[in-house]
Amino acid sequence: MGFFSKSKQQTTRELPNYQKESITNSFERIIFEHITTDEDEYIMTLAQELLSGNPLVLNFEEQSPDSANKIMAFLSGVIFAVEGQIVQISQKVFLFAREQDFKDGTLKQFIDEYKE
Repeated sequence: MGFFSKSKQQTTRELPNYQKESITNSFERIIFEHITTDEDEYIMTLAQELLSGNPLVLNFEEQSPDSANKIMAFLSGVIFAVEGQIVQISQKVFLFAREQDFKDGTLKQFIDEYKE
């Protein structure tokens, strides 16, 4: 037996929640939000929805630039951490989703239909 022999014991790794595939298609899980506040608790709730596998479509039309930038900066960090994407749908409407949410094609159809 050599130094580099294979062990017979196989270990199984569980994927973190944000990397698991979902049974429903991505379009059915989209959460549409008209942003009305920039409170930290609300932003954390949005981040938790992203981590749980729910794509977000956020409308920033009623937010001040500073407030919108605060939310965008935080959620951009979440998207970076889960290797996701941010897609601008219109001037003040954005889609936030994990990379695996784009695999079934329903988000691409949504973007193609509504992107200005």
